[in-house]
Amino acid sequence: MLNPAEGKPLAISTINRRLNSLRSFYAWAVEHHKIEQNPMKDIQDLKSADEDTEKIMWLTEEEFEDLLQRMRKKPVQSRGVDPEEKYRRDRAVVYLLTYAGLRVEELSNLKLTDLDLEMKRIRIVGKGMKVRTVPISNILLAELEDWLKFRAEMAKKKPHVAESPYVFYSQRSPKFSVRGIQRMIESYSLPNKKLTPHMFRHTFCKWMLKATNNDIEKVRRLAGHSNIATTSRYLKDSYSDLADAVEALPKF
Repeated sequence: MLNPAEGKPLAISTINRRLNSLRSFYAWAVEHHKIEQNPMKDIQDLKSADEDTEKIMWLTEEEFEDLLQRMRKKPVQSRGVDPEEKYRRDRAVVYLLTYAGLRVEELSNLKLTDLDLEMKRIRIVGKGMKVRTVPISNILLAELEDWLKFRAEMAKKKPHVAESPYVFYSQRSPKFSVRGIQRMIESYSLPNKKLTPHMFRHTFCKWMLKATNNDIEKVRRLAGHSNIATTSRYLKDSYSDLADAVEALPKF
């Protein structure tokens, strides 16, 4: 939207004020039976680039590798917890979040029947019960096969695992809860970076855009975004991306 006087883009704050005025006007029109529906009802304010950047934190490949090493070395704090079992589960969780882009709720609800390792695909029930299918890469396939083999061994020893239809379980529950996953992720730390489950989804989107040469529609479908504007936030370059671009200039 341009300023007609200057021919320059309007400030986001100005656009949002105008959107608010339109919402108020159409709400008045509906209330006084001038129109039946408010066309502005679902139109939200724009967000600044700074707001979007603050929300999008992801891992570099080096940070991801560092995390895996830290997970292997981290001692188990809780009594009665098998360190190997916890490590294998946590590693599989991190790989699924990163290489399939699952939301934490989707991962918690993921069932064994949602995995088709032969066809290399995952059936994911997302927001609003929308179903999407995500291909399984060879890297993720190896991790899933390793976890499911270990899980099958645990099912012979633990009734709540044997009875669980879910891919992931906790120490005492047949289902790894959303809060349990959040706490598990938060228990690991990287220098200057607090980890959250959604950070791995951000990482998936950033890595996929790079791998697909910024094919935003492919990434939108894989991530299950209903609005392509959500996916477009990941196109914003990080400082390291810009530095790499500068280094790629011809050298004479």
